[in-house]
Amino acid sequence: METNKKTVLISGASIAGLTMAYWMKYYGYEVTVVEVSSSPRMGGTPIDVRGDALDSANRMGILEMIKNSRLPSMGLEFVNSQGDIEGRMLIDEISIRPGEDVEIRRDDLVNILYANAQGEIEYKFNNKIIVLEQDENKVAITFEDGTTGCYDLLIGADGLHSAVRKMVFGPEEQFAHFLNFYFTIMQVDAALGKENTGQTYNSPNHMATIYYYNRGFADALLAFKSSERINYDFRDTAAQKDIVINAFKNEGWKVPMLLEIMQNAKNFYFDQGCQIKMDSWTKGRVALIGDAAYAPGFPTGMGVTLALQGATVLADFIGKNDNIESAFDQYNNSFKDFVNALQATVYDGLAFLIPETFEDK
Repeated sequence: METNKKTVLISGASIAGLTMAYWMKYYGYEVTVVEVSSSPRMGGTPIDVRGDALDSANRMGILEMIKNSRLPSMGLEFVNSQGDIEGRMLIDEISIRPGEDVEIRRDDLVNILYANAQGEIEYKFNNKIIVLEQDENKVAITFEDGTTGCYDLLIGADGLHSAVRKMVFGPEEQFAHFLNFYFTIMQVDAALGKENTGQTYNSPNHMATIYYYNRGFADALLAFKSSERINYDFRDTAAQKDIVINAFKNEGWKVPMLLEIMQNAKNFYFDQGCQIKMDSWTKGRVALIGDAAYAPGFPTGMGVTLALQGATVLADFIGKNDNIESAFDQYNNSFKDFVNALQATVYDGLAFLIPETFEDK
């Protein structure tokens, strides 16, 4: 059936992409979402919906669902190598809006957003963009499955290692600013955690954290500082695990058990800590949102906030402006100061989470 609706392709079915899909449908676009995985992107440690992102969620009609999925977190405990508690931080002490900010499992938030972005939205799972060409009127796409399409707009919401960013703006190395640390996340046995609590162990330049929220398993996060980038093959999981083992081989607390579990962990994820910094998040008829555009680094605790807010801000400008160039300019100009200020907080977060000396803690 012929339609006069404007069309948008969104690459990435995670927090930013699903938020954008909802808003572009709301503003009358015909929406297609392409995702390399077989379903919306799951996994990861608990996350926070904070500050102005709560307002975006409220506008989308999902704030109560998010609140109903709130984790019963008691906050963080800081332990020494023997497991003795040396300090505590209550959840409201790290909130932007105490009493309002919500800690939630990442999978729960993705499921809420996905359920909210249905009805006349086409999802292309197990697929990706392999050829991208644009002119002043459209973006022509060839997908991995051999199908093609032309769209009025393309939104890259495909994460830290964005393929859309690489195809349109250039190699990742131009935009990725290494923060001198590496991290791994994985699910572990619930017995390793303390119910409704995050426990963190530090030694100089190292951090190990286990979160357990009565869901049948716990989440573990290991992070360590490195003055230089480490060369490794992102496809070689065994080599990545060896990097983590060598970095943590002399550490105490529950780290030896975590390393043993890691050997056979199927949900193991390893990456460098970095931020994405760009002079412009738009080019022609293509725009980037979320980690693809301005990944802040997890020590800021604001990745979800940026994803939700950025998608909402961009969609609002597009939906209320017939001139896409003007809408993109407003997005770049209005959101830049907020992103820059938020990204600057990463160094305080790093000093707190991965201190260089025992005295820094």
